[in-house]
Amino acid sequence: MKHNFSGELLSVSVQDQLFNGINVSRRMLFGAVCACWLLLFVVLTMSSVAPAQTYPPPSPLTPAEIQFYTNLLNGQTPATIPQSLALPDGIGLVSSHQMAGAMATSGNPFFQSLGTNGRICVTCHQPENGWGLSTSTVQSVYTNTQGQDPLFAPVDGADCPDRGAAATQPGRQFLLARTQLFNRANIRISIQEPAVHDWYSVTVTADPTGCELSPIYGLLATPTPMASFYRRPLPSANTAFINPSGACNPITLVCKKNIMWDTREPSLENQFVDATMNHAQATSSQLSALQEQVTTMGQSFPGISFQNGNFSAESWDAFGWDLTGSDGSGANGGPVALSNLNPAGTFRPASFFGEAFDIYDSYAAELPWTASMRASIQRGQNIFNNTTVLITGVRGMNDLLGQKTIVGSCRFCHNNLDVGNDFAADPKDIGVMDSTSNVLPPAPDLPLFTFVCPQGSLSSNGVTPYSNPVACSAGTCDQYQTTDPGEAWITGKCADLGKMKVPALRGGGSRPPFFHGGNASTALDVVNFYNSRFNIGLTEQQILDLVNFLNAL
Repeated sequence: MKHNFSGELLSVSVQDQLFNGINVSRRMLFGAVCACWLLLFVVLTMSSVAPAQTYPPPSPLTPAEIQFYTNLLNGQTPATIPQSLALPDGIGLVSSHQMAGAMATSGNPFFQSLGTNGRICVTCHQPENGWGLSTSTVQSVYTNTQGQDPLFAPVDGADCPDRGAAATQPGRQFLLARTQLFNRANIRISIQEPAVHDWYSVTVTADPTGCELSPIYGLLATPTPMASFYRRPLPSANTAFINPSGACNPITLVCKKNIMWDTREPSLENQFVDATMNHAQATSSQLSALQEQVTTMGQSFPGISFQNGNFSAESWDAFGWDLTGSDGSGANGGPVALSNLNPAGTFRPASFFGEAFDIYDSYAAELPWTASMRASIQRGQNIFNNTTVLITGVRGMNDLLGQKTIVGSCRFCHNNLDVGNDFAADPKDIGVMDSTSNVLPPAPDLPLFTFVCPQGSLSSNGVTPYSNPVACSAGTCDQYQTTDPGEAWITGKCADLGKMKVPALRGGGSRPPFFHGGNASTALDVVNFYNSRFNIGLTEQQILDLVNFLNAL
């Protein structure tokens, strides 16, 4: 079956209808739709028979917003971040809202170069991507700056620093040296192997980026062996909701940090300093000065208080129009409503049994051309909240709770009310790009690591979500392959291999591709993964409804 964008079921396959992941095409489509809306509005206003009540298409971006957007794509830092800001993202408009009001960027460390390579936080945390990064933004910045923007710095913008340093001029070699950044919007993360670990060995099975076996940057490097992982930048907005439970699971009493994919950072303060050191290549004196400021000011440090006071969410859908309720629909989307949530109170125990999202409980349509999409978004929210999912083989959930099968739903992991991250802050291995699932197996453009672990060490509580026995020097071991070991590279535990944080979902549609390594090009790919991985049995219409809902967050 095929669907149109308004949420109605048509006659061929859904996979051929939705956005195809080529984000430039998404932007072109959005521009074409804008032109159609303008034409439709002219026709309606000139017609002798008009709807009983009409709302014109949203006003075009203001000159200030156009200039703001142009500056971003040209690699320029805007002088001021307005309190409220709406920017096109290919599926509609993603908006930001600052509780403290408009802010001059000149006095805020988030927008200042604190290192040696020209990088600033907004280089990889762009407002048109919900303060994350998308492949379309990477491509636009490359085109507009001819590859001279600090985004492309060899240290982590290249597949390996030596490759990037050898290709600094725009062209084919420049692109080939930065395939992860251009194809997946991934940034290279280099981390030393933990000194204490329970795996017997880790080997590089595939090294397409040329960094894992590098004598300078890889596991063979001396005196400090390192591994490189290619990950999506997490959004720097909505950080007020990062640790809603105080980072402790109320059931298992296990305490984790929920800031980075692999849980390695204990606080935003620590993360800010480490990012400046690693991504901006700060000198020791620069780091010392920054550390002193951050330690003295804590959460009131401007670079951190900006993140905690900045909220981002989708505010307008290309086919459903307003998502905020400003047209009287009853919807409660957008960043202003999100900012009004109390971060300490956004989790309700009822989320396990009721709703994780309620922002579209009411979403009335005054106009016939928005009715179908709005109904689809409402159905998608209901599917997210209530459709049964038999959760099996998830390390970090089934084993922690000691249950081979958990009767749940999407809200069991995305349970923080109207935000969508995990209240329990427990990283999970759902089988993305590792050997535990063949639904989304390791991709050939990513490195592949093989771990040999003590037999049974991949599980706990008597529940074995995954085991792959192989012969080893100890007799029988468990072998685990993955493109990214996640939390295990921090804890040194085989039981944590492949575990990643559960990210918040607000504004997610503005920053494809998805999952920790950009492993799913579109929201459709994400839904198809879960539908296959857990044998949910969603119909074609339900798949489309769930995609439309996720894109409306």
